[in-house]
Parts: sequence; C-alpha cells; structure tokens
Amino acid sequence: MGFGGKIKGVGNPIGVAVTAKDVCLAQASSGGCVFEREPLSEGVAITDPNFHTETQRAIATALRRGKFAGRQAVSALPAELLRYKTLRLPPMPEEDMAQAVAWEAAERFQLTENQALQHYRAGQVNQGNEKREEIIMLAAENNAVYDHAAAVKQAGLQPIAIDATAAALARLLGSNDQATLTIHLGETIAEIVGHRGDQVIFDKPIELTREGETINTAALTREVSLCVRYLSVTFGVHKPDAAWLAGKGATQAFAQQLTEGLHTAVRTADQSPALNGLGLPDDDPSQFCLALGLASRNQRGPAQRGAA
Repeated sequence: MGFGGKIKGVGNPIGVAVTAKDVCLAQASSGGCVFEREPLSEGVAITDPNFHTETQRAIATALRRGKFAGRQAVSALPAELLRYKTLRLPPMPEEDMAQAVAWEAAERFQLTENQALQHYRAGQVNQGNEKREEIIMLAAENNAVYDHAAAVKQAGLQPIAIDATAAALARLLGSNDQATLTIHLGETIAEIVGHRGDQVIFDKPIELTREGETINTAALTREVSLCVRYLSVTFGVHKPDAAWLAGKGATQAFAQQLTEGLHTAVRTADQSPALNGLGLPDDDPSQFCLALGLASRNQRGPAQRGAA
C-alpha cells in the first residue's frame, strides 16, 4: 500500500481516522451520513507491538455497528508515526521536483529504503531576490505504513489510499481561496494546518502538554501564535480568514480560550458551513472532522502534490 498517491473512480469511501486512543469512521453521501467511534483498549500505547491489532479490532467493531455502504476506505496514520520537515527549492517541473525532494529528504530525514515519503508543494515564496518553492515533507516507516494498511484490510475494509491529516482537513474545511488555519487536536499532538482553499501551505505538529486530562491552553496558544507569524512572514497571511478547532475535545469553551489568546476568532469545526446538515453526533462532533475529510478524498482532487 502506498503512502499518499492518487485514486480514481471511487464513489464514497469510508474515512478511517486512527489516533493513539480511538478510531473514528465516517461516510457521507446523498443518502445521509454515518458516524461511528470505537475506543482502543486501555494500556495499548502507539509504540506497543499490539497497537495495530487493537486498531483492527476497533475498526471492525465500529464497522459492524454502522450502516456503511461498500468497503472502500481512505485512512490516515496517527501524527505520532510521522515526521515533518520543510525545505525550499528553485521552481522546477513536477517530475524534477519529486526527484529533488527525494534527494533532500534522504539527507534531512536520513531517509532509507525502509521509509516512505510524501510531499506538498505549498506555493512560491520570496527568498531574498529569488523565488523558491516551499515544500512540506512527511516521512513514515514502511513497517508503520504496512501495519496500518493491514489493520484496515483485516478489519474488513479495502484500503485505497493512506492520506495525510492536513490534506483531509483542507479538503473539508477549505473555502474558495480563503486563508484558513485549522488546529486539529490529537491525543499527544496538535497538528496546525494552514491552507488556502484545499491547498495546504503549512503543516506543523505541536506536542501537547496536559495537566491531568486538561490541555495546557497557554502553551498551545504560544505555539499556534508562532505558526500564525510564520504564515504572515512567508505567505502574507496576516490574519486567517477563518480559524477552526477540530479533533477530540474541540469544545466551544476551548475555542474561546484560543480566541482570547490569539486575538483571532476560533470556532469549532462543526460550525463550518461545510458540515451543515450532516447530522454530526451531539457528543464532541468535531472529533469526526478528520474522518469526514478522508471520506471526501475523491470529491475534490487530492491535496498532496506528490508521494513516494
């Protein structure tokens, strides 16, 4: 199973979002939407050899409960299993860019044949008096990719693509050419995604610190502020046109805390016009955003610009 890539001729796949604590499944169609969540067993860490076996069990359980149509699935690896880096290269054709990115990744990631690579072309930026292409790279161990795909397949689904969180969220929450900031809360990592419409221009994981079960909002706000500053300096996004909070625990109270700290209106993603009328569950509805974005992969072209 490849990491990233393009798919064709797919109807409405099931989106499978896997975190360190649970799995969320979603499928949207003209006939209505289906949502299911299943927690992983307590004590199974993401580094545990049994993690993918437990993931398979959770997916299969959620699949049996929900009235899903078909068995094709688009999934995403947990952020904890990915590494992220950015680089800048001179403008060049896509075929040359893919080769240049692979060469750079081999050095910066210490990439080996046992690792898979995916990249986005975020857009052109000024570097001195020259134009450069901003590239976002994601790398994962091949074993993690294969184990993830095997868990999805053995749970009874047909995996057709492994997408990236940023691509799925940009597809779901992007609006025309608006500059949008999406903060996706995971178990141990918050992924900060900047996008114009469905084009990803920024993607950074931030380690979450917690006090018990409560996320340290001040620490997260500081990190997100730095991301907003980078977007301003690099892409001229002085203030996002929209800012969304997604993922498990994306409550209105939390969004208000971020609003006060960032001086930018942050709303929970379930309030996005893109999610109107989908019948999201009342309990923590924004936790299904990633699964919905994965399920929409074939509806608007893949956001990623290349994959190894």
